[in-house]
Amino acid sequence: MRYSTIVEKDDKTLLEIIAALEQFEQERFIAGIQARHYTKYDIEQALDMVTSYQSRMNVEARSLVRFSETFIRQFATDNNKCFETAQRYFNRIRSTLCAIKKVFQKTTPRSMVQLPEGTQQPTVFERSPLSYGACVIDMWGLASYDECVQTLYHKLETLLTTATTTLALCHQMIESEEKIRQDTQQLKSIYRESCEQLMDSVREFAGFLGTVQQLPETELNRRRQKARSIDEFLKKEYHNVAKQEFKQYVFLEAMRQGKNEGLTEEEIYLFHDDHEKVRQVRWAIEHFDEMDVEGQQGKLDSTRMVYFLKWCGVGQAKEKRLYKYFCDTYRGRYSLLVWSAVSKERKDQRDGGITDRGAAACFQQMVDELPQEAMTM
Repeated sequence: MRYSTIVEKDDKTLLEIIAALEQFEQERFIAGIQARHYTKYDIEQALDMVTSYQSRMNVEARSLVRFSETFIRQFATDNNKCFETAQRYFNRIRSTLCAIKKVFQKTTPRSMVQLPEGTQQPTVFERSPLSYGACVIDMWGLASYDECVQTLYHKLETLLTTATTTLALCHQMIESEEKIRQDTQQLKSIYRESCEQLMDSVREFAGFLGTVQQLPETELNRRRQKARSIDEFLKKEYHNVAKQEFKQYVFLEAMRQGKNEGLTEEEIYLFHDDHEKVRQVRWAIEHFDEMDVEGQQGKLDSTRMVYFLKWCGVGQAKEKRLYKYFCDTYRGRYSLLVWSAVSKERKDQRDGGITDRGAAACFQQMVDELPQEAMTM
């Protein structure tokens, strides 16, 4: 969608609007209301209009700030399907742009001059005294006008200041996006972070695994295969792929790579693409009885079991699922514990001040103390 002459396919017009807003000052404001011969009634109407615009602009400005905090560090976004670079930002400040244009129109003299054929119509920003050309300085200044005129000036000043700040943020985001698109290391970092965040969405990945019978191809998977390099792929797809499509791509790629290396779906779910960790965990379970893991009454020791879970590093949300994986894989001589016993020990350790890192280090020490021949992998 295009917003008259305001929105363009790049950010050139954005800079022109910001420049126009920065021209606003008392003398131009006075010239603007004089150009339209405003009455007191007109001023009061304009006051209501500006107050209304300010409220809407505040909402959009806050929304844009929040949007800007995460947008750059996301590889995929749902804010890119219908808009080009500048347009996706303009779409978030739709009321702001309309408000600015109407404010400038309110101070622009009406012209009945017929332009020659083929001549481009000047924009409202090129005709309004608020931003264009020289203006006659009023001898007595703003203080000589009624209070409603002074109030309108101050409210308009606040409105245009908010607009300038908001549009400047848009321009900053556009520049930042393009800089990252040209920065291979940044792109790879954002890509990895986005993949990890998706793989950490426990329920979604578990649900995805439950519905996949075979590995389908998505359009994004095909584009990845056709790309000459990962750098070319990341540069082209950054902010040009929707979240749902990217999610399917990440899950499918994780499953494909994992299965190529002999990982089960459960291992892919638990450890993502950390295939070396899977190898270490398999080895640790196979050699579990060779470590000091015996508890009471022939059962596994709950303290050491929690150490193991923390050493695996899957995060607390996945540890119950990890313990089930352990139970399904363990072939040792000790009896398995019920999950409630492991969960209680985990809580006791946390309450006792044992950190996840500390618990993981304890299990690593157990691994390191094994005889050299046992550690041959």
